[in-house]
Amino acid sequence: MREVTVNELSELIKIGDELNVIDVRTPAEFKGVHIDGVSNSPMETIESEVDVLKLKKNVYVICNSGNRSQMAIKDLEGLGVNQLINVKGGMQAWNRAKLPVIRTKKWVMPIIQQVMAIAGSLVIVGQLGAHFVHPGYGWLSAGVGSGLLFAGVSGNCYMAKMLAMMPWNK
Repeated sequence: MREVTVNELSELIKIGDELNVIDVRTPAEFKGVHIDGVSNSPMETIESEVDVLKLKKNVYVICNSGNRSQMAIKDLEGLGVNQLINVKGGMQAWNRAKLPVIRTKKWVMPIIQQVMAIAGSLVIVGQLGAHFVHPGYGWLSAGVGSGLLFAGVSGNCYMAKMLAMMPWNK
């Protein structure tokens, strides 16, 4: 997988050539903070843009940390889009480098943090419920753990996909 650093991308943007950069975060994450001139193509809908992406010379793909962009690139390459370049470290690295962004006051927690917060809460509820209410609550923790294991092994997190459809992430 081809990659560029955020500083390399920033320099390419300064040159001003027609640069194709897509941000695969949710619309709410994108609205909260994004790079000027970058378009939002949420990971959940990116496959609908395959025909357009195939026509572009180089497409730089960015997300929050670099994970979703890597997954999106793998999915798109499987559909025949080959000129994709991952932006290492994503918006986290862009912000750490103090590169320019467009920021609104509305902030939405990144999807991966939402997944971790909800999964962690469900595990705690399952364990407390098993201890204080009924041992059957332990299955809640086991189910969440199984889902996280599947997401880690497959790179496909159904909780993240469901959260991306929630109103606060639109």
